[in-house]
Amino acid sequence: MFDIGWSEILVIVIITILVVGPKELPGLLRTIGKTVSNLRRMAGDFQHQFNDALKEAELDDVQKSIGDIRKLNPSTAVKDAVKKQLSSVDDLSEDLSSQMSASKSEINEALNTDGAASGELSGNSSSALQSDVGDLAEDHHSMMPPELAEPEAEAVAVADVSKEKEAPTKKADE
Repeated sequence: MFDIGWSEILVIVIITILVVGPKELPGLLRTIGKTVSNLRRMAGDFQHQFNDALKEAELDDVQKSIGDIRKLNPSTAVKDAVKKQLSSVDDLSEDLSSQMSASKSEINEALNTDGAASGELSGNSSSALQSDVGDLAEDHHSMMPPELAEPEAEAVAVADVSKEKEAPTKKADE
């Protein structure tokens, strides 16, 4: 700290004894000791307060980052994304439903106009119309996205199975 050697300290002690005197030297040394201890204590308090302020600042930053992490909830982000996708699927299903109902009404109108124009339908022409209606339904079904088409395909499969179950019972009854 100070670049003072032993010879300089000896010179300072001799000058102090000559100026102050040997009787008052113990009081002077006591006063100097108290002053130095007060300075050290104040420096320690300052350093302690400075360290506490740093810790509080760091803790505040840590608390802010923890709060930000708590606010960041991945499940809400996933829910929002799923809701967006579901709304687009709902819109698509509504469009498809309206198209299907329009097609159904067109088919019914065509059947009614054909039936009214020709009178009564024979068995052959009726089955031909049913196959045409089935072809139209299959074409419309092929335009549907796979996610929406699968439940209908399962319903058709269930209907086919129930028809197969009825057929053997009718043959057994005959």
